[in-house]
Amino acid sequence: MAEPGARDAQTGGGLPPPASSPRTPVRRLDKRLANLKERHLMALGAIRRFLRTHSCYDVLPVSFRLVVLDTKLTIRSAVDVMWQNGIVSAPLWQSTLPRGPLHPAQPDGANAAVERPGFAGMITVNDIIHVIQYYYHTSQNYDHASLDVETFRLERLNEVEQTLNVPPPPLLWIGPLRPLAEAADLLVRTHARRVPLLDFDEQLGVETVVSVLTQYRLLKFIAMNCGETAGLKASIGSLGIGTYTYEHLLERKQRAPAARIKMCAPPPPGADKYYPLSTATLDTTVFDVVHMFSQQGISAVPILDETGDVVDIYESVDVITLVRTGAYHSLDFTIREALERRPPEHAGVACCSSDNSLASVFALLRHRRVHRVIVLKPDSNSVACGEPADLDSPPQRSRGTL
Repeated sequence: MAEPGARDAQTGGGLPPPASSPRTPVRRLDKRLANLKERHLMALGAIRRFLRTHSCYDVLPVSFRLVVLDTKLTIRSAVDVMWQNGIVSAPLWQSTLPRGPLHPAQPDGANAAVERPGFAGMITVNDIIHVIQYYYHTSQNYDHASLDVETFRLERLNEVEQTLNVPPPPLLWIGPLRPLAEAADLLVRTHARRVPLLDFDEQLGVETVVSVLTQYRLLKFIAMNCGETAGLKASIGSLGIGTYTYEHLLERKQRAPAARIKMCAPPPPGADKYYPLSTATLDTTVFDVVHMFSQQGISAVPILDETGDVVDIYESVDVITLVRTGAYHSLDFTIREALERRPPEHAGVACCSSDNSLASVFALLRHRRVHRVIVLKPDSNSVACGEPADLDSPPQRSRGTL
């Protein structure tokens, strides 16, 4: 007969298991998360070094076309040129250039204006939106607006800004040989979507517009040439990338109390459940959405149906069609009617989840021309994209819940 001590030694005799056993899965999870975090931080460091060692000039393709508009052009002609060349912004050039930050006062006491060509800023979709608002508020009728817009020159855009009481855009620029890190810092600090590249000849006192560096072109360059983006395993939600509803942020905070989630201000009384996001329906008027673009400084508004599903997106670039087709004064028609005017080659809506990694977003940029992504709840109606396997399907209209 075996002694009790021997039996206890073989079977454990009812003694509790080692204290570390129940915590083993947790320790493995913590170790895995620590490895992912370390890999993410290493990838960020590599990308920062990449930006410091490449210049803005490196982003430019070997062959490209640069469209520069003279300030003497009319707004209608400028929009036609932008439409024909598939661009939504262009540098401005004027023959009489006032003194400014780029052009110090002449030592011989010359006049405030010098008779030579010079860079005069940028025309963007925001300027076109302001022109639409200007004519909507000031024109007596459609015929008056259509006649005036034929002679309205780009050099008068400052008059529109003064009438609407909107601040003029800052005159930003950077040298083409400056590091990409400086350009990225300038874009982040000023919330600009693009910055012109100017090469200044100090002997002749004349600048040359080399190109325009946009947020998209910069991110695309990183995605295509910096393989370390594959190590960015943290989710876009945890990194605070994007604008989220207060309800979604609160849900993430409750799900992960220890996470450092940047909460927005609580919704004011009467706010809808999508606060602080701006949304519209197919029956919303174009003027209301254009007003959102101008007042809130946003470039796109999700379009929802009666059940709250995302059926489309109305972008600020869509307003170019209004000016080109002469509909800049008829802003009372609905988004449904405006979307019918959209060109058939529109790329559709790219969607993802807040749990998608930042690496998947860069993978998306490598495969598709994407300027914005709608973040949807992971339900049966949503379309999540960003993983490489999902990028082979052609873009199409998406449905999902914000």
